[in-house]
Amino acid sequence: MKVVEIYNEYRNVILLSAFLAIIGVILAGCILMPSLFYDQWIWKYYWGPIVSDAAGTTVWCNGVQANEGYTLISELTYGVMLVIVLYAIYELLKKLKISIDWIFCLALLPYIVFGPVARVIEDTGYFNEPFVYWFISPLIYIQITVYVLGFLVVGYYLQELSRKKSPKTILTYTLSIFVFADICYTIVWALGIDYGAYSINPLVFYLLSFFAFLPILYRFFKQKTPTVNTIVFSGGLFLLSPSLYLIARWIAGEQWGFSNETRFDVFLLILGLVTLIAAMVYFVSLKYKNNEKIAVYKKPLNLTMIVGHMVDGIASYISIYDPLKMGLPGYLEKHPASNFLMETWPPLFPIVKFSLIIVVIYIFDILYKEDLKDHVNLVNLLKIGIIILGLSPGLRDLLRVTMGV
Repeated sequence: MKVVEIYNEYRNVILLSAFLAIIGVILAGCILMPSLFYDQWIWKYYWGPIVSDAAGTTVWCNGVQANEGYTLISELTYGVMLVIVLYAIYELLKKLKISIDWIFCLALLPYIVFGPVARVIEDTGYFNEPFVYWFISPLIYIQITVYVLGFLVVGYYLQELSRKKSPKTILTYTLSIFVFADICYTIVWALGIDYGAYSINPLVFYLLSFFAFLPILYRFFKQKTPTVNTIVFSGGLFLLSPSLYLIARWIAGEQWGFSNETRFDVFLLILGLVTLIAAMVYFVSLKYKNNEKIAVYKKPLNLTMIVGHMVDGIASYISIYDPLKMGLPGYLEKHPASNFLMETWPPLFPIVKFSLIIVVIYIFDILYKEDLKDHVNLVNLLKIGIIILGLSPGLRDLLRVTMGV
């Protein structure tokens, strides 16, 4: 039997064994050679920066310094991990026969927004230890991935169950998930667990939970059957709603931490520039809709990629360099590659991001269109990953400067 055939037959076992072997080597190294494996590697490049971010200052462990932000090593590591996770999700979606398209992207949108929103709330100093660590990257994104996978699996099984059970039964099962989450929060509140600057009142939490459940309720009255996308979307709203509530209270003046002042003028400026760029791309694509090489840029996923990375590029440029002299506090760029571009010439960062997305779309939808026509789901998943890489840091920067954090 050939090596390829052996791999295909025992692929899951081989991959699981390799993963466990890597974890085993790391654990053994931390036990036998802690100075090398933990202090000089895990602490310095991964865990230390998380602790530093939470503390807001440089931290030390056995004489090894760690600072908030990313290094080239950590960025490469997280990049490889992202590729692996995307591939694993792709395999899962393929097995569950879930189409990866624009509707699926919309279903994921609350989770995509939750990441930067939760990060900004952490920036305000809302969370207490040890809860604060779960809202610092990359742990926040690991947390979100678990939520997405959980609701995906639940949505799939409820959708399959709807073929055997009545719509009311499926609605009851779905409602019970939200009610169970409400009960868990009520217990947390009743026990007085001090997770943040103040606790959200359970009645408010129930109202937010009901708001998140509305898409499922609408789907029930409209078509009687749930879909995976609807359940995933409602799950994301359930996750996102409390964070949006906290941000609304901050902006309304109930601030639990230091703020330079809220800046809606900067918020409108950045969104205005992003909207202008997106509108120009859309209308040029619409004008030349008969030219396939141009028309592809108005497709929803492609346009969203441009929007996501323009939010990141423009928000970073304006918040760090304040080109219009709006009196913004000095922000810093954590990513080495982005910092290099802006130090070379500040506007170069948004320009390069825009150019790269244009090239990526051309490669996917024009240059290798025929070669990738049998891998549409994989291409769309990669596009969603690209959207996340742009929109997440961009939205965080936008909210930080708006809230004066």
